[in-house]
Amino acid sequence: MGGFVWMEEFTDGPPLFAPASSSKRKARTPRKQEFAGWGSTLLIEFLQYIGTATTNKISQRDVTAIINKYVKDHNLLHPTKKKRVLCDEWLLPLFGRKTINRIRIYDLLEPHFAENKVGSDDDFFDTTDDDEDNNAYHRQKCSASDRKCHSKEKVFEAPKSCFAAIVPDNIKLVYLKRILVQDLVKNNPETFESKIVGSFVRIKSDPNDYLQKNSHMLVQVTGLAQSSRPNGIDTEILLEVSNYMKDVCISMLSDDNFSKEECEDLNQRVRDGSLKRPTIVELEEKVQALHEDITKHVGT
Repeated sequence: MGGFVWMEEFTDGPPLFAPASSSKRKARTPRKQEFAGWGSTLLIEFLQYIGTATTNKISQRDVTAIINKYVKDHNLLHPTKKKRVLCDEWLLPLFGRKTINRIRIYDLLEPHFAENKVGSDDDFFDTTDDDEDNNAYHRQKCSASDRKCHSKEKVFEAPKSCFAAIVPDNIKLVYLKRILVQDLVKNNPETFESKIVGSFVRIKSDPNDYLQKNSHMLVQVTGLAQSSRPNGIDTEILLEVSNYMKDVCISMLSDDNFSKEECEDLNQRVRDGSLKRPTIVELEEKVQALHEDITKHVGT
């Protein structure tokens, strides 16, 4: 399927799963996250350090508010880039980077909550946050008692619980044109649902949506439905898609490539929380399921 690198989407930097040949960035490897009850050891120690009781669980949103107050009280905002936070000796082990985007604190806290653990893939995955830092990245091993860190270079291996970047190079691997969807219905009816659910298709934007600037939009197929044809006998397969009120007929799908702007719009909807962010394992499984069909279709 060609060489590519999967990376998680935590920062506002370059695409995080992209063709390996086009990226020189390296990232830190995951290390096992240790938990002390409802939260990670690092998070619990930080909260106890600032005098916050940790006997009862604190929500991810409340911890975000606590950290924002800590940042304000300790004057940790970047002097010129007000949206960035300078991590001190407590925030650095917690987030694994020297600076972070303030609005991403909530997302960066996700791996520190036991409820967010996914199987055996509950690693804490560090990525870099400064584009100008092109040196090799290191894994820091910090002891809870003395905060002494030792660095060790590692080859990047992304944990499957990380998120995949919403960029054209990724989406095109799971994007289905109308003619291919029609072929799947006709030639592979028994596997049609498993293949199409989770893929992306392109439809005309709702003309009543004044926030939509593009004539078409990318949507993710979330399920299937059926409706009766006018003759009352035959049925028609409909697609249930994200961010669209009505079910979609296959004939309504676009047969053209999507644009960069449409992919950016999709990414914005993911960031806004109106569409679930796909994980690496979800997108990778869908790529494997559709690769042969998409390749055959391109070759015809």
